[in-house]
Amino acid sequence: MNNPDFKQMNAEQLALWYNDNVIFPDKVRLNRYYLHHYSFWTDIKIIFATVLGRRISYADETI
Repeated sequence: MNNPDFKQMNAEQLALWYNDNVIFPDKVRLNRYYLHHYSFWTDIKIIFATVLGRRISYADETI
């Protein structure tokens, strides 16, 4: 669906469209970035940021 009519979609169809067109491509982009920029120390930073509820810069964005 290139130009979906969101008004005609039920909640399940809308959730599926959002997953397929927004969430999944973003996950793939981040996973590819991680694959090409793997670092043990960055993993440790991400773990600590998660545990402490802090934000860090990763892949040119704040996570």
